Amino acid sequence: MSSSPAGKIRVYVYGAEATYSGVCDFAWDAPAVGGRHKLMLFLAQSEDVPREEDAASELAKFGFVDLRLWAGRPVDVEALNDPQMHAFRKHYEGAFEEGCSVVWYP
Repeated sequence: MSSSPAGKIRVYVYGAEATYSGVCDFAWDAPAVGGRHKLMLFLAQSEDVPREEDAASELAKFGFVDLRLWAGRPVDVEALNDPQMHAFRKHYEGAFEEGCSVVWYP
């Protein structure tokens, strides 16, 4: 795989399954403590290669433990124009603004 040109930021999405511990680095609209959830992490990164260690580190900051993480892949920006994918657009934009954004499912 090739690297992105210097300074170019890409957003990768990582699927995961994890348990919410309640111990996180900041306040957020978190799930109930002890619940097991499926997750999607949108992660801004300068390299055009999957960065699973970085993704796991970010999910730990959100308070997720016992992590099962799938390989990351770049977000297909054009797919976000599909009405069915529109809900994910805010997470893509959030990754650019904040560095990452997480979606969790019950």
